[in-house]
Amino acid sequence: MNDIKYLECITSAPSSTANLGPGYDVFGLGLNALEDIVCLKVIKKAKSNIDNIKIKIKGEGNQSIPIDPEWNSAGKVAKKIIADYYLNKYDFIINIEKNIPPGYGMGSSAASAVATALAFNKIFELDINDTKLLNYAAEGELASAGVKHYDNISGSFFGDFVIVKSKPELEFIKIKSPTNLAMVVCVPLIDVPKMKTEAARKILPEEIPLKKMVQNISNACTIVAGFFNKDIQMICNGIEDCIIEPVRQKLIPGYQQVKEGALGAGALAFAISGAGPSTIAFLNSKTKGSQVSNVMEETYEKLNIKCKTFICNSSKGARVISLK
Repeated sequence: MNDIKYLECITSAPSSTANLGPGYDVFGLGLNALEDIVCLKVIKKAKSNIDNIKIKIKGEGNQSIPIDPEWNSAGKVAKKIIADYYLNKYDFIINIEKNIPPGYGMGSSAASAVATALAFNKIFELDINDTKLLNYAAEGELASAGVKHYDNISGSFFGDFVIVKSKPELEFIKIKSPTNLAMVVCVPLIDVPKMKTEAARKILPEEIPLKKMVQNISNACTIVAGFFNKDIQMICNGIEDCIIEPVRQKLIPGYQQVKEGALGAGALAFAISGAGPSTIAFLNSKTKGSQVSNVMEETYEKLNIKCKTFICNSSKGARVISLK
């Protein structure tokens, strides 16, 4: 890079869902519903060594996303990598095409962070391994959640189903999804706090009865076994959460009505997508996706709430689109 005055790398990272019911902060699943596209432009400076990161955002919800690097998920990632690899002799422009609107519960901040980390790794040939790269991407979650967490990050980066093991060392266990596993994500278009994920974390119980913990562990193990065996019914048998869902569903208007409607229309399981307010229904094929989607939309219409639905499968993860 010493003699290069300009480089540009375009990357993309897909939407994701987290937790899948009982797997709080542990399970991530990539979704091919939407993707963020990041164009990282690197310009060699003439003299100054002062960090210069400019963030430009276009797309739905862009006006609600801060462009200050300290408060932007892509900016947080960039600042950390620039500092660690002594890259402050360059100017950076990060153009974000925001196709995953913030506040949906579909890993919006995670996708921008993952795409940015991937672009830095590619453009500077840093050869950062996947685990370390995801640790950089998780810096972006500080902007939206106030804490580093890896469930959406890992689902967006790897695609398919990912188990996050954080102690004693960070590790990601990847399992391919069954090819016919389908999901319907329903997003109620309601006002959410700016730091929505952080707010959703603050209401969680600090102490959990042993009986509930055992139940959630059992369900989580069932999900893992289901993915390992490519058994959709087994996966769905485990998607039941007796700890987080009872608390967070209070933040989602019409939650029980939408859940009952989706299950009645053929969904095999139903959960809050990440921190919400999105919900996600699981099916064994896309054939019933429209039916479930229509019921979810009709339920919200009766509640005088607008919503969006996305019928999707597991994604294949983040990718480099071009480098020039």
